Amino acid sequence: MRCRSAWRGLRSAGYGDWISFVHAAILAAGLFALTGVCAAQASWLIGAARANAWRLVIAVAVLAAWAHTMGPGIGGSSLGWFLVAGAVGFGCGGWCVFQALRRIGSTLTLLVVECVATAVAAIIGWGVLGAALSAAETTAVFLIIAGIVIGMRPGPLPALSRPQVLAGCLFAVAAGILQAVSFNLSKHAFNLLAAAGEVLPPLGAAYHRLLGGAAVAILLHTITSARCRRAGAVSAAVAAPFPGSPVPAPAWVAMNALFGPVLGVTCMLWAISLVDNPGVVQAVAATATLMTIPLARRLEGARPNTWWFAGCATAIGGVAVLVW
Repeated sequence: MRCRSAWRGLRSAGYGDWISFVHAAILAAGLFALTGVCAAQASWLIGAARANAWRLVIAVAVLAAWAHTMGPGIGGSSLGWFLVAGAVGFGCGGWCVFQALRRIGSTLTLLVVECVATAVAAIIGWGVLGAALSAAETTAVFLIIAGIVIGMRPGPLPALSRPQVLAGCLFAVAAGILQAVSFNLSKHAFNLLAAAGEVLPPLGAAYHRLLGGAAVAILLHTITSARCRRAGAVSAAVAAPFPGSPVPAPAWVAMNALFGPVLGVTCMLWAISLVDNPGVVQAVAATATLMTIPLARRLEGARPNTWWFAGCATAIGGVAVLVW
């Protein structure tokens, strides 16, 4: 009885929402790790812009079927903000991610994107949304990012050329910034919904974001295809630096759509709706970088080493600080 009443007190103080946030963020990290591997394979097989556009089209179809049968459909006072957030994150940011994936693979891409996105999201959340991180949250975020950097050192990746790494990292940095802006826009949209007394499930928010993102992604794919045709080039201008794919391109695109825009982003938005600063959510989701190493072992030659295990232990310590 005493334990039960204590748990009710913690839930009334917001502890239940905090635990839900940790669960949602960790689940998002696992899904993002899977989608990073799938996205890399798809981008090498059919081209970055095409892979990004088709995964969003598939995701929109799946979420539209849910939203217009069992969900809220299209509407709400924050629809415009979610559309803009999707255009920035899914459309522009997703295009940059795919450009990076084709050049440096899923592990290094996720390292740069997630670390940059965490720092930028926390800064924007503090400066724009007025949600400063507490000392405990700052310590947890630092431990998680330190664990990711340690786990990726000295870099369990096959040798890549310097121009390839430089171009890929520049695209990844741009993607991280755009991702941070996108999630802060989503948090602002959730704040507006709460102020208006409206409720939108995370799956519905993901659908609204996807509508804006798919429109921009299709536009970028159209522009890129037109330029390739005029230049007489093929869409797969960057050769895959890793062994061939064991499954066809449509399967990778479909899995990428399911694990990323549909399930992964829904869990991410669920977590964002429960906390004040999206940077905390982004920090936990950034552990996808470490999770993707064993997943990409066969496809990209990434192998866990001593540094990886040390980084995992450090990042887990950071997540534990958030829980406590």
